[in-house]
Amino acid sequence: MPFIALAAAAPDPVSPEIHPDGRATLRFLAPNAQAVALQGLNLKEPQPMTKGADGVWSITVGPLAPEIYSYTFSVDGATVTDPRNRQIKKWIRSESTLEIPGHPPILAAAQPVPHGVVHRHVVSSQTRQRENAFLVYTPPGFDPRANTTYPVVYLLHGFGDDETAWAEVGHANFIADNLIAQKKAIPAIIVMTNGHPVPIPVGVRFPEYSAQNLAAMQQELLTEVMPFVEQNYPTRRDAANRAIVGLSMGGGQSLNVGLTHLDTFGWVGGFSSAAPTEKLDETFAALLAGAKQGQPQLLWIGIGKSDFLLEQNKTFVGWLEARQIPHTWQLTDGGHEWPVWRRYLGEFLPLLFR
Repeated sequence: MPFIALAAAAPDPVSPEIHPDGRATLRFLAPNAQAVALQGLNLKEPQPMTKGADGVWSITVGPLAPEIYSYTFSVDGATVTDPRNRQIKKWIRSESTLEIPGHPPILAAAQPVPHGVVHRHVVSSQTRQRENAFLVYTPPGFDPRANTTYPVVYLLHGFGDDETAWAEVGHANFIADNLIAQKKAIPAIIVMTNGHPVPIPVGVRFPEYSAQNLAAMQQELLTEVMPFVEQNYPTRRDAANRAIVGLSMGGGQSLNVGLTHLDTFGWVGGFSSAAPTEKLDETFAALLAGAKQGQPQLLWIGIGKSDFLLEQNKTFVGWLEARQIPHTWQLTDGGHEWPVWRRYLGEFLPLLFR
């Protein structure tokens, strides 16, 4: 029998590889590439990776603090996600993610406690003239046949994300599970709806998008999403048992909708918000009047010192202070990033419905 040469198997790199000391090794197979670099992971500059004889580029970084991190590879100038990593932060710009475990686990980690359920609904929206999707978290022990009713948190995402972001990246369900298990938070239903009822413009955003989308979001939330939730889940239907909070674009939506509907939402929060800064006396006339009667019960605003929306938030908080409107203001370390928002949610939920 003639000799048949077998082709060598292509390398099958493991990436990411998380080490016990919190370091992470990233690998990328690109035998013909001239230059590969790691981007993200809170690194200020792209870090060149080293090419092995097998064509696999690699780099080890850290140790990193226990949290979630996002990253991409630059391959001869092209940005790509890690093809060996199934964990993807998706939507307008996709990035690979990795989590460094904590000992003990961080609040956003899945822990051996009773877990709630995340339900997915897809419904026809009159506002957007197409389908809308949203997730509904029900807490551990939830039984739709029981007589128990629950308060509701409407939890909104940022411009670059969709309705899945708070569960898939923020781990809002695990944060709620762990807080409830620790008896630090009141069991509540959490609704995570899509925040783009107006289609996102291709390329550069048109100037009117934010205002148009906010108006449509308010309409859809109040007249479609909330009625659906209250018809299909055992909820408490008064302002004292409804909260609205979000991050970035969703933080701006929460502040604008929540603070102009104090008869609907008693608890309002914004994380790294696209905070309102114009015509505040006019827009929030109801807040100026309601604050004297203790409305809302909580107004919570937080942002990182490195966040690009910091000055915008300072302007809004300065107006609150000048008008003597009670609020909680948290200025923390961090930028416009998920570790900050997950931490804020862990602080916000225990304050609700007390």
